[in-house]
Amino acid sequence: MKRGKSQAVYKFLPGMWVSERNDAGRSITAEIKNWNNKKMENIYHGFIEGEIKRQISLFGKRGGDINAFHLEEDHCFMIVEPACNEGIPDIIGEVSPLLFYCSTCHRIFQKKSAGQVDSYTWRCPDCEKYSVKQLQMVYTCECGYSQPVVKPYVKGVDTLFYKPVQNPYKAYYRQGKAEKAAEFFISCPNCRARLKLDNAESSRNYKPFSLKIINLVDKKSGDFFDKGEEAQKIVIARWLGKLTWQQYEEILDNVELAFSDRMRSHEQKKEIETTVRGMIAAGLITEDQFDLFVNNMLSTKQKSGGVEQYAAACDELFAGMKKENEDAYKQWVSNYAYKLMQYYTIKYARQVFTLRDAIDKEMALEFIDSPDEIFSMNQKLGIANMQVSCDIEVINCTYGYTRKVSDPVNNQNSRCRLKLNAYDKARDSNANLVYGAKLETEGILFEISQRKIIEWLLINKVITEEQMPDLEDELSVKRWFAEHVNGELISVFGEIEESEKITKHVFALLHSMSHAFIKAAGEISGLAGNSLTEIIIVETASIFMYAQTTQAMPLGALSGMAENNYIQFLNKVYTETRNCVFDPICTERDDTSCSACLIIPEISCNHFNNELGRKYLYTINTTEHPLTGFWEM
Repeated sequence: MKRGKSQAVYKFLPGMWVSERNDAGRSITAEIKNWNNKKMENIYHGFIEGEIKRQISLFGKRGGDINAFHLEEDHCFMIVEPACNEGIPDIIGEVSPLLFYCSTCHRIFQKKSAGQVDSYTWRCPDCEKYSVKQLQMVYTCECGYSQPVVKPYVKGVDTLFYKPVQNPYKAYYRQGKAEKAAEFFISCPNCRARLKLDNAESSRNYKPFSLKIINLVDKKSGDFFDKGEEAQKIVIARWLGKLTWQQYEEILDNVELAFSDRMRSHEQKKEIETTVRGMIAAGLITEDQFDLFVNNMLSTKQKSGGVEQYAAACDELFAGMKKENEDAYKQWVSNYAYKLMQYYTIKYARQVFTLRDAIDKEMALEFIDSPDEIFSMNQKLGIANMQVSCDIEVINCTYGYTRKVSDPVNNQNSRCRLKLNAYDKARDSNANLVYGAKLETEGILFEISQRKIIEWLLINKVITEEQMPDLEDELSVKRWFAEHVNGELISVFGEIEESEKITKHVFALLHSMSHAFIKAAGEISGLAGNSLTEIIIVETASIFMYAQTTQAMPLGALSGMAENNYIQFLNKVYTETRNCVFDPICTERDDTSCSACLIIPEISCNHFNNELGRKYLYTINTTEHPLTGFWEM
């Protein structure tokens, strides 16, 4: 059966068991061994590798075992995709487990290798009926160990029976007239924990760690970001208004020149000094005027800006952070710039459909009487801007997996640390493989008002009046967000610590809004629930909702909704998210979220449905610590 690349990255990965039906209609489980892969081209590996390293480091800081990775090395990951060679399978699996039983006479059969499984396997040698089934169970452990079920060993006994209706976790044998049980359990060879059987396909046995990253398809942006720390600081300075978009574009258009020695202040000073000495030699000025002319010319030159000045502007804005811990500041600069580069790629896409375009279209169709209808609902929902961004390239990549649980904090096995398993190394290097898929899609960018978020934090006493920035000053608001909302603490596998209450509340708010948007957009656009997904850029308070399918019809569904039904979408989000079919049970839960209101399929959520709740959007007084809802301010 053919599978899309995006589905393969989530559902057909090395180390997991999957089931398919053969031509005869029998369900057969196999373990995925590897991919016939090729290196993914036309992406910025360093850009993606940096975020993978950050997520793995966060896993380690939460107590997880990350010894399978070598994060101190450069180029320690290689992103690959299916090779798609004609006549050669892209995904290689092997029949597993190799334990079978007859559903009629219940006898158990053990095969020695997958090659022994053929059409005769399904005919019972005892009762001769075609009623043999595969026992689709496995053992897994938090330490990373896994093993398919095998026939239990009972000394002196060769014939065992399996009766799943009676007990799916035990085999039976006859001793005289008595029937005795033999349990299916083993001790983990790594940590000695007692392992019990579980369904091979259970999501408990394989927790993939995936990232959805906006690819820098513009080569000049990639070349610019490759310049390192100085370029990263310029990205931040641009966000905070220390250089115009035109000045930023000039640097991108002339990356090598902008970062060359020739454009450095010390080189410029040498060049100006040479020019001024020439003026003295020509009798145009006197020797006494040398310093005056040098300084004036240097000042004029530097007013036009340069990479040094813009990078210095970033350092000046966050001087306190840099002084407190310079190493931590450098890491923050790297992470913050990384997120801003993704935001810029979405914001300034090749093709954009703006909020103004949506208003004009809906006015023309007489869906609204006045633009104020949309402006009013946007303001109520805290949406500062909306736009459709087309031709966005998203890289969906999986870099590892855990067994049983995804967060080290939730590990109940006292014998071992939760291990993040790495994939095999590439054939021609020591880099661990990262399994990826590239998707070109469209999506809707929602920019949420940072000012309103700060006011919401104050109303709910998450922050105090003394912590408030000047809300009338855009730079002050953005700078406050940069200093207090720590995106580095947001992982794809666990919740944010309670001590980081500002970041926790801001992310929970944006994440809850994102899921409300996805639910409403799916119903209006006609897209299936797992066809939409999200990227949340907390640093800019932005949500990018996009279609994660390459089928032709869905790729116009989101833009069509924004163009023709944006007011309907806003009203649906606001009214239908308020209630849940499982109320009052859902409202009495402290997280105030369930599959009927905010929880979406895991394939659509980049954060395992953590940090969600209608309590962030509406005032729900049944919770232990009620909040004033963001949409009711």
